[in-house]
Amino acid sequence: MDRKTQLAAELQALCTLCDEAIPRKLRQNLIQSLSPRKFTEPEHRVVFESVCALFPRGPITAESLRIHLNNRGFPDTDVERYFQPTATRGVRPNGDGKVTR
Repeated sequence: MDRKTQLAAELQALCTLCDEAIPRKLRQNLIQSLSPRKFTEPEHRVVFESVCALFPRGPITAESLRIHLNNRGFPDTDVERYFQPTATRGVRPNGDGKVTR
């Protein structure tokens, strides 16, 4: 997979995790199938770690992610890009509880 495709897939996964319209169980399955090492972009890795920390606490909002990242020392992260509704287009839950593209 080339770098551009890898970065797009990483962004897609993070947008899916931040999309409250996608059932929580499906997003939990996605978290369990990934690890921080899967992310080649350092920002994506940091955002994924924050999403993992926030997920058990309830809904992930842009504000809660921004605060968490700020507290971790990443105040300039553009969290809005992970909450774009068009970013999850093409991602859908399948019948066995997994998210597919």
